[in-house]
Amino acid sequence: MKICCLQLEPKLGQVQENINHATDMIAHLKPEDVDVLVLPEMAFTGYVFKSKDHIRPYLEDSKTGPSVTWAMAQAIRLNAHVVVGYPERRVVNPSDPTKEQFYNSIAFVSPTGQLLTTYAKHFLYYTDENWAEEGPAFESIHVPGLGQVGFGICMDVNPYRFQSAFQEMEFSTFHLKHKSDLILCSMAWNKGEEAPKKEKVLPKPKSEKSKARLAKAKAQGELGEGEGVAEDEDDDEDWEDEESDEETTEEKALRLEEEAQKLRYETIQYWALRMSPFYDQKSKPPHKAHIVIANRIGTEDGNLFVGSSCVMHLTSEGPRLCGVLSANTEGVLKVHT
Repeated sequence: MKICCLQLEPKLGQVQENINHATDMIAHLKPEDVDVLVLPEMAFTGYVFKSKDHIRPYLEDSKTGPSVTWAMAQAIRLNAHVVVGYPERRVVNPSDPTKEQFYNSIAFVSPTGQLLTTYAKHFLYYTDENWAEEGPAFESIHVPGLGQVGFGICMDVNPYRFQSAFQEMEFSTFHLKHKSDLILCSMAWNKGEEAPKKEKVLPKPKSEKSKARLAKAKAQGELGEGEGVAEDEDDDEDWEDEESDEETTEEKALRLEEEAQKLRYETIQYWALRMSPFYDQKSKPPHKAHIVIANRIGTEDGNLFVGSSCVMHLTSEGPRLCGVLSANTEGVLKVHT
């Protein structure tokens, strides 16, 4: 099976621009290149919405919305199954359109452009709780040519609301029980803390000499708008040595790459850990599965998204990484299982 994950950096609220960008990123793919294409959670809208009113302009119908329409067109073009995440609006009562519910959903489309299922995120992250309803349940369906296919969206792989016991492993236990052969996950997985601030923070000057140097920097425009000083217990000698301690461009690039590699390792290690029921099977023969994770990159409102899109083979002997992208760059992952 040929699996592709599209890892991109969507701009919040710029739906058509994001769609155009995604289309360009996969324009090189041909039908012989892919059987299953997976995109991230809320791939074209962005992720961080703070209320129902905030997200309302970007909600989509499950059959005619821009994300689903795009997935149908690409599925037909590539003769492949396509998964894409989007914010869904459901009318509860057709006779009263004001009776509505919002879900964080994914569309799963067949190679003929048929919508096979719409899966709504079952476990909500706190950002989702600003606007979305809980999906009713995890889901696994039989798909000719693919076998038993399960679905997940980001927080689904975590303990429920981070409150249930870690060892319950609700998501992976469900998919093992239902013998899912292929688990397709759309993610907007972030670092779980505020992204690093961009402002340069300078030591607080203590001597008159240091204050004069700060005033000169401001006058010459070397200290930009919004940049300032921070409390620092170091004496003025550290201020004097500041220039010699600055990173070179090469050093900064190397440091950022090392941080990205560490972040990718920790992220994949955690995802693999949450699939532990597959490694602890007592049944004979043990069940095997592939999990496909398409994540995004970029920053929204202090949330740093960590990429690391990957495919893992889950067996009783443990997980095997079949392919992975970086934590901080866009790309298309191609894996032949």
